[in-house]
Amino acid sequence: MYQIYHFGDEKGELIKTVRKFDWSRDIPGGWLKYGPPRKVCAFGDGSLYKDSGKKYGKKWEMTSWSGSVPHTDTTAVVKTEEIPKPFLETGILGEVRKALRLYGADVDDSSCTGIWCNYYDKPTDTISPHTDDENYYDKNYKEEKLFVSLTLYEDEKVNLVNLARFQIKSSGGWSTVQLPHLSLLVMSGGIEHRVLKYSGKNFRKRYNITFRTPIKREMDVIKNYRFFSNFGRYYKKTKILYVPEKVFVLEVPKFNEKLKFDEKRYLALDKNGKKYKLIEDGSNYETVIKEHGKFGNMYLQLNDKTLSREELMEKIRESYPLSKKPPSTTTKTSLKLILKEL
Repeated sequence: MYQIYHFGDEKGELIKTVRKFDWSRDIPGGWLKYGPPRKVCAFGDGSLYKDSGKKYGKKWEMTSWSGSVPHTDTTAVVKTEEIPKPFLETGILGEVRKALRLYGADVDDSSCTGIWCNYYDKPTDTISPHTDDENYYDKNYKEEKLFVSLTLYEDEKVNLVNLARFQIKSSGGWSTVQLPHLSLLVMSGGIEHRVLKYSGKNFRKRYNITFRTPIKREMDVIKNYRFFSNFGRYYKKTKILYVPEKVFVLEVPKFNEKLKFDEKRYLALDKNGKKYKLIEDGSNYETVIKEHGKFGNMYLQLNDKTLSREELMEKIRESYPLSKKPPSTTTKTSLKLILKEL
């Protein structure tokens, strides 16, 4: 069902690198109102990695997702980030893969190249019950999709006192799994799990780094893209938001114009400082713009009306014939971005 291993880091080099990650709170989330109640960040750009940490192969520069589920006429685009070199230099990737091999999993240079990071620095921080077995994860153990979860406590104490309230669900209900400092949990993504709010007096801040494996590009390039796009849905700040013409209420900008979003004044500016008034009617469009733009440094751009989803998929399948029809959350703009990077 699951297995716990241990990563040796006597000098504390691993946690030093994790503390320097760009942690963010209140990322909007796919449904906007349900952002992660904890600090988050993510790494991985589609590149392959040797156990030593050496990087090679094709990568994604940008990935994207629907700006708001179930509304699919806006597209939130994020810039990918490679796995930090100081983090890799600790040897963690090799140890994570070693744990998978000990469990009996199939391991190659794509294994664990997507890294979801959580920082529980408040007693009220949680993660809701969920599974991690999306169809864009690789089946790396029989028909299961394994992931590896690394736990690091801010105080670096290796003990079994005041541990996080991590639980898994089985036929007998919910049970607590003890995750001490430097533990590596190997678990099937199909197991429902959660982290409850801390109820004791001596709360310990905890970093949780999860390593997941994408489906390979050659098997389905759309699903591979969606794997790394999932970062943007919950774990990364939006850099470009593609929107329909109707969000501009007085004048519509040129199609290829990139407009800087001004959060304080709630308007968009072109490179010459020209102002574009944005929709303010309490609609989903207004909410999407405000939620994705609250971190600053975001641009707005018009959706591309050329080419249909079917035409775009035909072009993508010329290079990756095994790719399946994508769901609506892979918007038409997303398909264009995929095609641009092939």
